[in-house]
Amino acid sequence: MKTILLSLLLLSLLAPSLVRAAFYQWTDAQGVVHFTDNRNNIPKQYRDKASRVEVSDSAPAVVSPGATTASPAALAPGGHDERWWRDRFKALRTELKTLQDQRTGLDQQLVELRRKRTIFQRARDREAINTMEAQISTIDGKISEMLNRIAALDLAAAQAAVPVEWRQ
Repeated sequence: MKTILLSLLLLSLLAPSLVRAAFYQWTDAQGVVHFTDNRNNIPKQYRDKASRVEVSDSAPAVVSPGATTASPAALAPGGHDERWWRDRFKALRTELKTLQDQRTGLDQQLVELRRKRTIFQRARDREAINTMEAQISTIDGKISEMLNRIAALDLAAAQAAVPVEWRQ
């Protein structure tokens, strides 16, 4: 009896689990892809366009509402072709690079303003420094948002089984 129980236990541990989870995917007006496991979390204006993503041990499959036949776009990773994925990543990274370059320029201007402030001690220099620091803070927020958007797109690409080469 013990050997039967032990063998059943081993079989149950070795057998792959058939756990499935349903997620919803939608793209907002800015083109950012969002995922949720609760349909009520989807904004009302995007609910009709949301697709159900079945997640299991196998590759993910996107089930569009009302779709009966598989189109070539639906067979592509995430419903988009290679060009779309590459362009999306390129656009986000280009915007991030622009923001980082802009921040570097502002940092250099700030160093120069602080140098002037040390030499001349003028009130208008202090105002310029405060303004510059506020601009830098704003750009830091934009850079953080851009990094989050890139991470979200990378997560969506990973979940849609997009090849790594397309994400470069």
